[in-house]
Amino acid sequence: MSRYLDALAAERAHNARLFRALVVIGLVAVVGMALLWARPRQIDLHINPDLRAGERVSVTGGVAPVPNPNVYSFAYYVWQQVNRWQSDGGKDYGKQIYDFQSYLTPRCQAQLQGDIDNRNRAGELHQRTRQISEVPGLGFQDNRVIGEGPSAWTVLLDMQVTETFRGQAVKDAFIRYPVRVVRYDVDRERNPFRLAVDCFGSAAPARLDIKDSAIGAAQGLTPAALPAISAQAPIAVSPSPTTTPLTAESANTATGAPATTPSAPASSR
Repeated sequence: MSRYLDALAAERAHNARLFRALVVIGLVAVVGMALLWARPRQIDLHINPDLRAGERVSVTGGVAPVPNPNVYSFAYYVWQQVNRWQSDGGKDYGKQIYDFQSYLTPRCQAQLQGDIDNRNRAGELHQRTRQISEVPGLGFQDNRVIGEGPSAWTVLLDMQVTETFRGQAVKDAFIRYPVRVVRYDVDRERNPFRLAVDCFGSAAPARLDIKDSAIGAAQGLTPAALPAISAQAPIAVSPSPTTTPLTAESANTATGAPATTPSAPASSR
């Protein structure tokens, strides 16, 4: 009789051990599922375009830092396109803002809309064309991208602004735009970069010394050097929707620009 009782006790002890093992396995499975759920489902990687020395990317919470060249190229492309009026600024300016609205913060869109209103009142859009391009020799440098933390940057773009009215050049100026770029994870289908231009933030555009900008490259401008800002004080830019974000472009065209014809409205920005 005792032999059967011993066998029954051994079986019960074995079942108890199996039960404890199942409990441990279940807890491990629950913890593992919780950890997998907490892991990011998507990882954004911004790879530096210069991989000659390799690249090491650290990802925190599914977000990787954005290299300075990527921030600069994003700001340059978006700002250049917004300021491209191919045939008639009265139509093209608003269309460009609409086309690139996914890459502009709401505050920036409001500033640009205010700029449209001000320019319309001043007669500076109708039949005007406009293009901006990087000044040769004054392109990307690391010190042109100023970090404001992991999610915001100020990019110093030295651009040549050219405007025409009915084929006649009315503006040729050199402007430094302190374009602000921020992380902007709003619509990943329309903005896979998850970045947006925030216009100028608390800074303002300023006119460049044309002698430094126009011939800087020919004189062997060193990569670390940035052209001087002219003595003319820039006009502050307010984030108000009625404020023109380009008011720091002075009231007259730069030295050496063609004179404005009587039939063309004077350019102030």
